[in-house]
Amino acid sequence: MNLDYQKVAVFGFSPRTGLEVVKYLAKFDLEIIVSDSKTRKELDHLIAQVDCDQIKYELGNGTNEILKSDLIILSPGVPYDLEVLKKARKKGIETISEIEFAFRQSEAEIIGITGTNGKTTTTELLGAMLKDLDGKEVKVAGNIGVPFISIIDQLQPGEKVILELSSFQLEAIEDFRANMALYLNYSPDHLDRHHNEDNYKKAKKNIFVNQKENDQAIINFDDPYLYQLQQELKANVIGISSKSQNADLIITEQEAFYKKDDLRLLDFSKINLPGEHNRKNAAFAALAAYLAGQSLEKIQQAAEEYRLQAHRMELVDNSRGYRIIDDSKATNPAATIKALKSLENNIILIAGGQDRNADFTELASLIREKVKTLILVGETAAKIALLFKDSELELIKVKSLEKAVELGVAKLSQNRTLLLSPACPSWDMYSSYKERGKIFKKSVLKNVD
Repeated sequence: MNLDYQKVAVFGFSPRTGLEVVKYLAKFDLEIIVSDSKTRKELDHLIAQVDCDQIKYELGNGTNEILKSDLIILSPGVPYDLEVLKKARKKGIETISEIEFAFRQSEAEIIGITGTNGKTTTTELLGAMLKDLDGKEVKVAGNIGVPFISIIDQLQPGEKVILELSSFQLEAIEDFRANMALYLNYSPDHLDRHHNEDNYKKAKKNIFVNQKENDQAIINFDDPYLYQLQQELKANVIGISSKSQNADLIITEQEAFYKKDDLRLLDFSKINLPGEHNRKNAAFAALAAYLAGQSLEKIQQAAEEYRLQAHRMELVDNSRGYRIIDDSKATNPAATIKALKSLENNIILIAGGQDRNADFTELASLIREKVKTLILVGETAAKIALLFKDSELELIKVKSLEKAVELGVAKLSQNRTLLLSPACPSWDMYSSYKERGKIFKKSVLKNVD
Protein backbone atom coordinates (compact mmCIF):
# COMPACT_ATOMS: atom_id res chain seq x y z
CA MET A 1 0.00 0.00 0.00
CA ASN A 2 1.10 3.54 -0.68
CA LEU A 3 -0.19 7.11 -0.30
CA ASP A 4 1.15 9.96 -2.40
CA TYR A 5 1.84 12.14 0.62
CA GLN A 6 4.87 12.59 2.86
CA LYS A 7 3.15 14.40 5.71
CA VAL A 8 -0.56 14.15 6.60
CA ALA A 9 -2.28 16.10 9.39
CA VAL A 10 -5.29 14.80 11.28
CA PHE A 11 -7.13 17.77 12.77
CA GLY A 12 -9.40 16.71 15.63
CA PHE A 13 -8.28 13.62 17.54
CA SER A 14 -11.78 12.39 18.33
CA PRO A 15 -12.27 8.91 19.84
CA ARG A 16 -14.08 7.69 16.74
CA THR A 17 -13.16 9.47 13.53
CA GLY A 18 -9.79 11.01 14.45
CA LEU A 19 -8.51 7.84 16.07
CA GLU A 20 -9.58 5.63 13.14
CA VAL A 21 -7.97 7.94 10.58
CA VAL A 22 -4.69 7.88 12.51
CA LYS A 23 -4.83 4.08 12.79
CA TYR A 24 -5.31 3.84 9.03
CA LEU A 25 -2.52 6.30 8.22
CA ALA A 26 -0.13 4.47 10.56
CA LYS A 27 -0.07 1.59 8.05
CA PHE A 28 1.80 3.78 5.56
CA ASP A 29 5.33 5.12 5.37
CA LEU A 30 4.60 8.78 6.06
CA GLU A 31 4.71 11.36 8.85
CA ILE A 32 1.48 11.99 10.74
CA ILE A 33 0.66 15.22 12.57
CA VAL A 34 -2.16 14.94 15.11
CA SER A 35 -3.60 18.32 16.11
CA ASP A 36 -6.24 18.92 18.77
CA SER A 37 -7.19 21.70 21.20
CA LYS A 38 -7.27 19.21 24.08
CA THR A 39 -4.20 18.58 26.22
CA ARG A 40 -2.08 15.44 26.15
CA LYS A 41 -3.46 14.44 29.52
CA GLU A 42 -7.02 14.61 28.15
CA LEU A 43 -6.03 12.51 25.12
CA ASP A 44 -3.69 9.99 26.76
CA HIS A 45 -6.24 7.17 26.44
CA LEU A 46 -6.35 7.68 22.65
CA ILE A 47 -2.62 8.24 22.23
CA ALA A 48 -1.96 4.92 23.98
CA GLN A 49 -3.85 3.14 21.18
CA VAL A 50 -1.75 4.45 18.30
CA ASP A 51 1.44 6.03 19.64
CA CYS A 52 4.38 5.31 17.35
CA ASP A 53 7.48 7.06 16.00
CA GLN A 54 5.84 8.43 12.86
CA ILE A 55 3.24 10.49 14.81
CA LYS A 56 3.89 14.04 15.97
CA TYR A 57 1.35 15.52 18.39
CA GLU A 58 0.38 19.19 18.42
CA LEU A 59 -1.97 19.53 21.37
CA GLY A 60 -3.42 22.47 23.24
CA ASN A 61 -3.54 25.88 21.57
CA GLY A 62 -0.97 25.52 18.79
CA THR A 63 -1.97 24.55 15.23
CA ASN A 64 0.98 25.76 13.13
CA GLU A 65 2.38 22.28 12.45
CA ILE A 66 -0.56 21.37 10.24
CA LEU A 67 0.60 24.15 7.88
CA LYS A 68 3.65 22.00 7.11
CA SER A 69 1.56 19.06 5.91
CA ASP A 70 0.62 17.94 2.38
CA LEU A 71 -2.94 17.03 3.34
CA ILE A 72 -5.26 17.88 6.25
CA ILE A 73 -8.02 15.42 7.21
CA LEU A 74 -10.75 16.87 9.41
CA SER A 75 -12.80 15.16 12.07
CA PRO A 76 -16.49 16.17 11.80
CA GLY A 77 -16.30 18.39 14.89
CA VAL A 78 -13.70 20.72 13.31
CA PRO A 79 -15.27 23.66 11.40
CA TYR A 80 -14.05 23.99 7.81
CA ASP A 81 -13.80 27.79 8.06
CA LEU A 82 -11.26 28.08 10.89
CA GLU A 83 -8.62 30.72 10.17
CA VAL A 84 -5.79 28.19 10.26
CA LEU A 85 -7.59 26.10 7.65
CA LYS A 86 -8.17 29.13 5.44
CA LYS A 87 -4.45 29.80 5.73
CA ALA A 88 -3.69 26.19 4.83
CA ARG A 89 -5.86 26.32 1.72
CA LYS A 90 -4.19 29.56 0.63
CA LYS A 91 -0.90 27.68 0.85
CA GLY A 92 -2.33 25.00 -1.42
CA ILE A 93 -2.76 22.38 1.32
CA GLU A 94 -5.75 20.20 0.54
CA THR A 95 -8.30 20.13 3.40
CA ILE A 96 -10.84 17.33 3.31
CA SER A 97 -13.22 15.42 5.55
CA GLU A 98 -12.69 11.84 6.68
CA ILE A 99 -15.57 10.83 4.39
CA GLU A 100 -13.72 12.27 1.39
CA PHE A 101 -10.46 10.59 2.39
CA ALA A 102 -12.11 7.19 2.88
CA PHE A 103 -13.95 7.56 -0.44
CA ARG A 104 -10.59 7.95 -2.20
CA GLN A 105 -9.32 4.73 -0.61
CA SER A 106 -12.35 2.63 -1.51
CA GLU A 107 -13.98 1.33 -4.68
CA ALA A 108 -17.28 0.47 -3.03
CA GLU A 109 -20.64 1.65 -4.34
CA ILE A 110 -22.09 4.24 -1.98
CA ILE A 111 -25.65 4.77 -0.84
CA GLY A 112 -25.57 8.13 0.97
CA ILE A 113 -28.29 9.39 3.31
CA THR A 114 -28.67 12.95 4.56
CA GLY A 115 -31.41 15.25 5.86
CA THR A 116 -32.00 17.39 8.91
CA ASN A 117 -33.98 14.69 10.73
CA GLY A 118 -34.48 10.94 10.40
CA LYS A 119 -31.03 10.05 9.04
CA THR A 120 -30.19 7.41 11.62
CA THR A 121 -33.60 5.74 11.51
CA THR A 122 -33.50 5.56 7.71
CA THR A 123 -29.90 4.35 7.68
CA GLU A 124 -30.65 1.61 10.21
CA LEU A 125 -33.76 0.53 8.33
CA LEU A 126 -31.91 0.37 5.02
CA GLY A 127 -29.07 -1.53 6.68
CA ALA A 128 -31.57 -4.08 8.01
CA MET A 129 -33.27 -4.37 4.62
CA LEU A 130 -29.94 -4.99 2.87
CA LYS A 131 -28.49 -7.23 5.58
CA ASP A 132 -28.50 -10.13 3.15
CA LEU A 133 -28.22 -8.90 -0.44
CA ASP A 134 -27.21 -11.64 -2.85
CA GLY A 135 -25.64 -13.54 0.05
CA LYS A 136 -23.55 -10.58 1.25
CA GLU A 137 -23.85 -8.23 4.20
CA VAL A 138 -23.97 -4.56 3.24
CA LYS A 139 -21.92 -2.42 5.64
CA VAL A 140 -23.31 0.67 7.41
CA ALA A 141 -21.07 3.58 8.45
CA GLY A 142 -20.70 7.36 8.68
CA ASN A 143 -22.49 9.66 11.10
CA ILE A 144 -24.24 6.64 12.62
CA GLY A 145 -21.12 6.08 14.75
CA VAL A 146 -18.85 3.93 12.55
CA PRO A 147 -16.24 5.97 10.63
CA PHE A 148 -16.14 5.08 6.93
CA ILE A 149 -12.34 4.78 7.09
CA SER A 150 -12.64 2.02 9.72
CA ILE A 151 -14.42 -0.39 7.33
CA ILE A 152 -12.86 0.25 3.92
CA ASP A 153 -10.51 -2.73 4.26
CA GLN A 154 -13.63 -4.92 4.59
CA LEU A 155 -15.13 -3.70 1.30
CA GLN A 156 -14.43 -5.30 -2.06
CA PRO A 157 -14.63 -3.23 -5.27
CA GLY A 158 -18.26 -2.85 -6.32
CA GLU A 159 -19.72 -3.88 -2.95
CA LYS A 160 -22.30 -1.54 -1.48
CA VAL A 161 -21.91 0.56 1.66
CA ILE A 162 -24.58 2.70 3.33
CA LEU A 163 -23.35 6.02 4.74
CA GLU A 164 -25.27 8.35 7.05
CA LEU A 165 -23.92 11.81 6.18
CA SER A 166 -24.11 14.97 8.28
CA SER A 167 -23.53 18.52 7.07
CA PHE A 168 -20.24 18.49 9.02
CA GLN A 169 -19.00 15.54 6.97
CA LEU A 170 -20.27 16.86 3.66
CA GLU A 171 -18.94 20.42 3.88
CA ALA A 172 -15.33 19.33 3.20
CA ILE A 173 -15.70 16.96 0.26
CA GLU A 174 -14.25 17.36 -3.23
CA ASP A 175 -14.63 14.15 -5.25
CA PHE A 176 -16.96 12.15 -3.00
CA ARG A 177 -19.77 10.59 -5.01
CA ALA A 178 -22.82 8.67 -3.88
CA ASN A 179 -24.16 6.30 -6.52
CA MET A 180 -27.50 6.61 -4.77
CA ALA A 181 -28.20 9.69 -2.64
CA LEU A 182 -31.20 10.08 -0.31
CA TYR A 183 -32.13 13.55 0.97
CA LEU A 184 -34.93 13.08 3.49
CA ASN A 185 -35.96 16.59 4.54
CA TYR A 186 -34.64 20.08 5.13
CA SER A 187 -35.00 22.58 7.95
CA PRO A 188 -32.45 25.11 9.26
CA ASP A 189 -30.07 23.55 11.79
CA HIS A 190 -26.50 23.81 13.10
CA LEU A 191 -26.47 27.54 12.34
CA ASP A 192 -24.00 28.05 15.19
CA ARG A 193 -21.53 25.99 13.15
CA HIS A 194 -22.47 27.03 9.59
CA HIS A 195 -23.25 30.69 10.52
CA ASN A 196 -26.13 31.04 8.05
CA GLU A 197 -28.71 28.97 6.24
CA ASP A 198 -27.00 29.23 2.85
CA ASN A 199 -23.85 27.58 4.19
CA TYR A 200 -25.90 24.79 5.76
CA LYS A 201 -27.82 24.23 2.53
CA LYS A 202 -24.61 24.16 0.51
CA ALA A 203 -23.02 21.58 2.81
CA LYS A 204 -26.03 19.25 2.68
CA LYS A 205 -26.42 19.67 -1.08
CA ASN A 206 -22.89 18.34 -1.54
CA ILE A 207 -24.35 14.83 -1.36
CA PHE A 208 -25.43 15.38 -4.99
CA VAL A 209 -22.57 17.53 -6.29
CA ASN A 210 -20.52 14.79 -7.99
CA GLN A 211 -23.35 12.54 -9.09
CA LYS A 212 -23.63 11.54 -12.74
CA GLU A 213 -26.62 10.97 -15.01
CA ASN A 214 -26.77 7.24 -14.27
CA ASP A 215 -26.76 7.83 -10.50
CA GLN A 216 -29.96 8.12 -8.46
CA ALA A 217 -31.12 11.04 -6.30
CA ILE A 218 -34.10 10.17 -4.08
CA ILE A 219 -35.73 13.25 -2.60
CA ASN A 220 -38.77 14.27 -0.57
CA PHE A 221 -41.20 16.01 -2.93
CA ASP A 222 -43.24 17.25 0.07
CA ASP A 223 -40.33 19.46 1.11
CA PRO A 224 -40.56 22.75 -0.88
CA TYR A 225 -36.80 23.34 -0.85
CA LEU A 226 -35.97 19.80 -2.01
CA TYR A 227 -38.71 19.82 -4.64
CA GLN A 228 -37.15 22.96 -6.13
CA LEU A 229 -33.64 21.53 -5.76
CA GLN A 230 -34.35 18.73 -8.23
CA GLN A 231 -33.91 21.20 -11.10
CA GLU A 232 -30.20 21.51 -10.26
CA LEU A 233 -29.40 17.79 -10.11
CA LYS A 234 -27.56 15.79 -12.75
CA ALA A 235 -28.64 12.38 -11.44
CA ASN A 236 -31.89 10.57 -12.15
CA VAL A 237 -34.35 12.13 -9.67
CA ILE A 238 -36.89 9.90 -7.92
CA GLY A 239 -39.54 11.65 -5.82
CA ILE A 240 -41.29 10.45 -2.66
CA SER A 241 -44.49 12.05 -1.40
CA SER A 242 -47.39 11.56 0.99
CA LYS A 243 -49.27 14.49 -0.57
CA SER A 244 -48.74 14.51 -4.34
CA GLN A 245 -49.74 11.84 -6.83
CA ASN A 246 -47.05 13.16 -9.19
CA ALA A 247 -44.25 11.56 -7.17
CA ASP A 248 -42.69 8.21 -8.09
CA LEU A 249 -43.36 6.67 -4.67
CA ILE A 250 -46.70 7.47 -3.02
CA ILE A 251 -47.08 7.10 0.76
CA THR A 252 -50.45 6.58 2.46
CA GLU A 253 -51.30 5.37 5.95
CA GLN A 254 -51.66 1.87 4.49
CA GLU A 255 -48.77 1.52 2.05
CA ALA A 256 -45.79 2.81 0.10
CA PHE A 257 -46.61 2.34 -3.58
CA TYR A 258 -43.98 2.57 -6.34
CA LYS A 259 -45.76 3.72 -9.47
CA LYS A 260 -43.03 2.93 -12.00
CA ASP A 261 -43.22 -0.81 -11.35
CA ASP A 262 -46.84 -0.77 -10.15
CA LEU A 263 -46.11 -2.45 -6.84
CA ARG A 264 -46.52 -2.07 -3.09
CA LEU A 265 -43.13 -1.69 -1.47
CA LEU A 266 -44.42 -1.62 2.12
CA ASP A 267 -47.58 -2.62 3.92
CA PHE A 268 -47.70 -0.21 6.87
CA SER A 269 -50.48 -2.09 8.67
CA LYS A 270 -47.87 -4.60 9.81
CA ILE A 271 -45.14 -2.08 10.72
CA ASN A 272 -44.76 -0.49 14.17
CA LEU A 273 -43.42 2.98 13.35
CA PRO A 274 -45.28 5.97 14.86
CA GLY A 275 -45.95 9.09 12.81
CA GLU A 276 -46.05 10.14 9.17
CA HIS A 277 -42.35 11.09 9.31
CA ASN A 278 -41.34 7.54 10.24
CA ARG A 279 -43.53 6.07 7.50
CA LYS A 280 -41.65 8.32 5.11
CA ASN A 281 -38.27 7.25 6.55
CA ALA A 282 -39.28 3.62 6.02
CA ALA A 283 -40.43 4.40 2.47
CA PHE A 284 -37.08 6.01 1.64
CA ALA A 285 -35.25 2.95 2.94
CA ALA A 286 -37.57 0.53 1.14
CA LEU A 287 -37.18 2.29 -2.20
CA ALA A 288 -33.39 2.39 -1.87
CA ALA A 289 -33.32 -1.30 -0.94
CA TYR A 290 -35.56 -2.20 -3.89
CA LEU A 291 -33.45 -0.18 -6.34
CA ALA A 292 -30.35 -1.89 -4.91
CA GLY A 293 -31.86 -5.25 -5.88
CA GLN A 294 -33.45 -6.51 -2.66
CA SER A 295 -36.60 -8.67 -2.68
CA LEU A 296 -39.92 -7.24 -1.50
CA GLU A 297 -40.24 -10.03 1.07
CA LYS A 298 -36.94 -9.13 2.79
CA ILE A 299 -37.75 -5.41 2.66
CA GLN A 300 -41.13 -5.91 4.36
CA GLN A 301 -39.74 -8.35 6.93
CA ALA A 302 -36.95 -5.97 7.96
CA ALA A 303 -39.43 -3.10 8.35
CA GLU A 304 -41.73 -5.23 10.50
CA GLU A 305 -38.87 -6.31 12.77
CA TYR A 306 -37.33 -2.84 13.14
CA ARG A 307 -37.67 -0.92 16.39
CA LEU A 308 -36.74 2.73 16.88
CA GLN A 309 -33.62 3.44 18.91
CA ALA A 310 -33.94 4.75 22.45
CA HIS A 311 -34.90 8.44 22.85
CA ARG A 312 -36.75 8.54 19.51
CA MET A 313 -40.48 8.69 20.33
CA GLU A 314 -39.79 5.94 22.86
CA LEU A 315 -42.69 4.92 25.06
CA VAL A 316 -41.62 4.84 28.72
CA ASP A 317 -43.17 1.89 30.57
CA ASN A 318 -44.67 2.88 33.90
CA SER A 319 -46.86 1.30 36.57
CA ARG A 320 -49.91 3.47 35.88
CA GLY A 321 -49.96 2.90 32.13
CA TYR A 322 -49.60 6.61 31.37
CA ARG A 323 -48.57 7.63 27.86
CA ILE A 324 -45.08 9.04 28.47
CA ILE A 325 -42.70 9.53 25.54
CA ASP A 326 -38.95 10.13 25.46
CA ASP A 327 -38.08 12.03 22.29
CA SER A 328 -34.81 13.51 23.56
CA LYS A 329 -33.29 13.03 20.09
CA ALA A 330 -35.49 15.92 18.86
CA THR A 331 -32.67 18.47 18.87
CA ASN A 332 -34.27 21.02 16.54
CA PRO A 333 -37.75 22.55 16.09
CA ALA A 334 -38.54 20.49 12.96
CA ALA A 335 -38.08 17.24 14.89
CA THR A 336 -40.43 18.39 17.65
CA ILE A 337 -43.01 19.47 15.06
CA LYS A 338 -42.96 15.91 13.67
CA ALA A 339 -43.38 14.49 17.17
CA LEU A 340 -46.37 16.72 17.97
CA LYS A 341 -48.05 15.96 14.64
CA SER A 342 -47.86 12.23 15.38
CA LEU A 343 -49.83 12.61 18.65
CA GLU A 344 -53.37 13.53 19.64
CA ASN A 345 -53.97 16.87 21.39
CA ASN A 346 -53.89 17.39 25.16
CA ILE A 347 -50.11 17.12 25.41
CA ILE A 348 -47.84 18.09 28.28
CA LEU A 349 -44.64 19.11 26.49
CA ILE A 350 -41.20 19.46 28.06
CA ALA A 351 -38.94 21.50 25.76
CA GLY A 352 -35.86 23.70 25.75
CA GLY A 353 -32.10 23.29 25.79
CA GLN A 354 -29.01 24.80 24.24
CA ASP A 355 -29.57 28.01 22.29
CA ARG A 356 -28.41 27.43 18.72
CA ASN A 357 -30.20 30.43 17.17
CA ALA A 358 -33.08 28.28 15.92
CA ASP A 359 -36.37 29.80 14.78
CA PHE A 360 -39.22 28.51 16.98
CA THR A 361 -42.05 30.42 15.24
CA GLU A 362 -43.58 27.48 13.36
CA LEU A 363 -43.21 25.21 16.37
CA ALA A 364 -44.93 27.79 18.60
CA SER A 365 -47.93 27.83 16.27
CA LEU A 366 -48.32 24.05 16.52
CA ILE A 367 -47.81 24.12 20.30
CA ARG A 368 -50.77 26.51 20.61
CA GLU A 369 -52.87 23.99 18.71
CA LYS A 370 -51.82 20.73 20.38
CA VAL A 371 -50.22 21.42 23.78
CA LYS A 372 -52.13 22.12 27.01
CA THR A 373 -49.11 22.53 29.29
CA LEU A 374 -45.65 23.66 28.18
CA ILE A 375 -42.78 23.15 30.61
CA LEU A 376 -39.57 24.92 29.58
CA VAL A 377 -36.02 24.27 30.74
CA GLY A 378 -32.51 25.23 29.66
CA GLU A 379 -30.92 28.17 27.82
CA THR A 380 -33.83 28.68 25.43
CA ALA A 381 -36.59 28.67 28.08
CA ALA A 382 -37.00 32.46 28.24
CA LYS A 383 -36.67 32.84 24.46
CA ILE A 384 -39.42 30.28 23.76
CA ALA A 385 -41.63 31.65 26.55
CA LEU A 386 -41.73 35.07 24.84
CA LEU A 387 -43.62 33.49 21.94
CA PHE A 388 -46.55 32.71 24.26
CA LYS A 389 -46.93 35.91 26.29
CA ASP A 390 -50.46 36.51 24.92
CA SER A 391 -51.47 32.85 25.01
CA GLU A 392 -53.81 31.03 27.39
CA LEU A 393 -51.44 28.05 27.30
CA GLU A 394 -50.27 26.90 30.72
CA LEU A 395 -46.57 27.74 30.66
CA ILE A 396 -44.05 26.83 33.36
CA LYS A 397 -40.32 27.56 33.45
CA VAL A 398 -38.11 25.37 35.65
CA LYS A 399 -34.42 25.08 36.41
CA SER A 400 -33.97 21.35 35.93
CA LEU A 401 -35.29 18.46 33.87
CA GLU A 402 -36.03 16.55 37.07
CA LYS A 403 -38.36 19.35 38.21
CA ALA A 404 -39.97 19.46 34.77
CA VAL A 405 -40.75 15.74 35.00
CA GLU A 406 -42.08 16.07 38.55
CA LEU A 407 -44.54 18.77 37.46
CA GLY A 408 -45.41 16.99 34.21
CA VAL A 409 -46.22 13.70 35.93
CA ALA A 410 -48.38 15.52 38.49
CA LYS A 411 -50.56 16.80 35.65
CA LEU A 412 -50.86 13.44 33.87
CA SER A 413 -54.04 11.45 33.42
CA GLN A 414 -55.07 8.58 31.15
CA ASN A 415 -56.17 10.98 28.39
CA ARG A 416 -53.04 13.15 28.44
CA THR A 417 -49.53 12.55 27.05
CA LEU A 418 -46.27 13.64 28.66
CA LEU A 419 -43.74 14.28 25.92
CA LEU A 420 -40.07 15.19 26.20
CA SER A 421 -39.26 16.67 22.80
CA PRO A 422 -36.83 19.52 23.49
CA ALA A 423 -36.44 21.10 20.00
CA CYS A 424 -32.91 21.96 21.13
CA PRO A 425 -29.56 20.25 21.67
CA SER A 426 -28.69 19.05 25.17
CA TRP A 427 -25.24 20.55 25.58
CA ASP A 428 -26.25 23.43 27.86
CA MET A 429 -26.97 20.86 30.60
CA TYR A 430 -25.97 17.39 29.41
CA SER A 431 -23.22 15.68 27.44
CA SER A 432 -25.65 14.24 24.89
CA TYR A 433 -29.31 13.74 24.05
CA LYS A 434 -28.84 10.19 25.37
CA GLU A 435 -27.88 11.40 28.85
CA ARG A 436 -30.84 13.80 28.80
CA GLY A 437 -33.19 10.97 27.82
CA LYS A 438 -31.86 8.64 30.51
CA ILE A 439 -32.38 11.30 33.19
CA PHE A 440 -35.91 11.90 31.89
CA LYS A 441 -36.78 8.20 32.12
CA LYS A 442 -35.18 7.85 35.55
CA SER A 443 -37.16 10.85 36.79
CA VAL A 444 -40.39 9.47 35.31
CA LEU A 445 -40.03 6.20 37.21
CA LYS A 446 -39.25 8.11 40.40
CA ASN A 447 -42.36 10.26 40.10
CA VAL A 448 -44.91 7.74 38.85
CA ASP A 449 -46.08 5.68 41.86
